[in-house]
Amino acid sequence: MKFCVQLNPQVSLEKPGESLMTTLIEQARVANQSGFDAVSMGEHYNIPGLQRLHQIVALARLCGEVKNCGVGTAVTLLGLRHPTTIASELASLDVINGGKSFIAFGLGYRQEELNAYNLTRTQRFRRFVEGVEIVKRLLTEDHVSFSGKEFHLKDVTVDPKPLQKPRPPIWIAANSDKAVERAARIGDGWLIGPHSAIEELEGQVRLFTRTWRSAGRSQKPALPIIRETFVAKTREEAIAKARPCLEQLYRTIYIKWKQHEAMNNPDELKWDFERLAKNRFILGTPTDCIQQIEEYRSRLGTDFILVRFDWTPGLPQEDILQSMELFGREVIPHFNNRSKST
Repeated sequence: MKFCVQLNPQVSLEKPGESLMTTLIEQARVANQSGFDAVSMGEHYNIPGLQRLHQIVALARLCGEVKNCGVGTAVTLLGLRHPTTIASELASLDVINGGKSFIAFGLGYRQEELNAYNLTRTQRFRRFVEGVEIVKRLLTEDHVSFSGKEFHLKDVTVDPKPLQKPRPPIWIAANSDKAVERAARIGDGWLIGPHSAIEELEGQVRLFTRTWRSAGRSQKPALPIIRETFVAKTREEAIAKARPCLEQLYRTIYIKWKQHEAMNNPDELKWDFERLAKNRFILGTPTDCIQQIEEYRSRLGTDFILVRFDWTPGLPQEDILQSMELFGREVIPHFNNRSKST
């Protein structure tokens, strides 16, 4: 089992700009020292009332702080940008990080982001599908030419190539069943988002696996998963600290962003906290968290969890770092020792 800290660069406008990178550096250093395998970061644009550092730029800076960790994009909104630019940025990131990066592409769902790029949903979808193919080729081939509905390339080469061979893994983020099937056809794996509970995900994993095999793919797919996470000495403390932040994130921000409309069951984010949290968040003591992670592994087959300790709105930095350290000290070794024994 591998563990990645999913960083949150998104904060209120009231936070001084000069403090944004310092916050991420402190978290990345703790991740690096506490036994995590990677750090990752998402991407959004045009967010009224909030600010965030740009994904690739911030991750490149963090490479200097994480000698033991890989870095990853979880996720990059490929349909909004040109694949040649993305391929060049991601290749450089893999080189800077010593060949330990991973890539996750998402379609995106916010109308505000489409407005920022003057795109329709149809254009975004076509750019995404064509972009995945183009990025794969640019990371592995020279003199790439491509002719599609959205992109036309003639004799394009990206250098340097990634240090990983043939290239870093490309995971596709998906929520709906149709998107899960698409991930199985075009990705190296499915990045499972934080919003759905394990009961729904079990059926979608079966759907993903059937589609993967129907596409003639014999290698084992990756099934990384993002989970909201907070660990404390007692379960009561973990819930007391995490609940106000997660309720506001899921009940206010995600509803406002229409995240629920991208899910199979739009009503899930309105559930009471106990029902919402069950099999969706990793919360409690180290023992609680170990048991919950074991359930994700046994029921979904995942062996890579992106744990997110920081949210919008979030906890004080001190609480975040303490939770990360406790997770690294008492949760991660359980899985490392188990791997060695088996």
